[in-house]
Amino acid sequence: MTIKNTILIVLLVGFSAFAKAQLSSFSTSTKAVLNTYVTNGQVDYAAIKKNPKDLQVALESLKKIDIEKLSNDECKALLINAYNLFVIKGVVDVYPVKSVMDQKDFFDVKAFDLGTQKVSLNQLEKEILFKRFPDERLHFALVCGAISCPPLTAKPFTAENVDFMLKKLTKAAINNPAIVQLDMHEKKAMVSKIFDWYNADFTKKENLSAYINRYGENTIPAGFKIGYMNYDWSLNGK
Repeated sequence: MTIKNTILIVLLVGFSAFAKAQLSSFSTSTKAVLNTYVTNGQVDYAAIKKNPKDLQVALESLKKIDIEKLSNDECKALLINAYNLFVIKGVVDVYPVKSVMDQKDFFDVKAFDLGTQKVSLNQLEKEILFKRFPDERLHFALVCGAISCPPLTAKPFTAENVDFMLKKLTKAAINNPAIVQLDMHEKKAMVSKIFDWYNADFTKKENLSAYINRYGENTIPAGFKIGYMNYDWSLNGK
């Protein structure tokens, strides 16, 4: 083996160890943020603003991670966590605030560091995450900072649990009366606007009622109409 090849191997091993260390740092600090400041889907933004260390460590780690070097499950889990932390960061930066909608272009300003690029929340969701992983269940994992969003879980996503968590959160959301309600008298199902905004994601293989019925404990009977609830953009804070 030549000296040149030996140096290359050493460098590759070093880069791999560095990448794993950054991913570990991100995972640990993300867990600390969610475990400490999220309760029953509500976020203690005031407390994070007062003590932002764990959030800052997580965001700094994200700057040094090359998502192209991650496995599919590692990448999917990281991007979900990143989106939710970016929302928290966006709120904390302007806190106190009553709604993310009070901040102009909250979802469209490229304000967050993902590896070497600056991204907006919409760019991360639509151009990066959904482009690589067209999984409609992500709509129940990405939390936009509003009361009508599915509740933010205090458990971070990992490569090992990402599919299980997506399945669990989708079932929990569809059986949450804040997201799906049946009116037996009016023969109508009132569902979250999420199903309206992203209808194409949920109806690739079946109609919306059939999709909801795959996860719902109380299925939508045949002949029921679908209506959409008003979306409450009030902050999901304590």
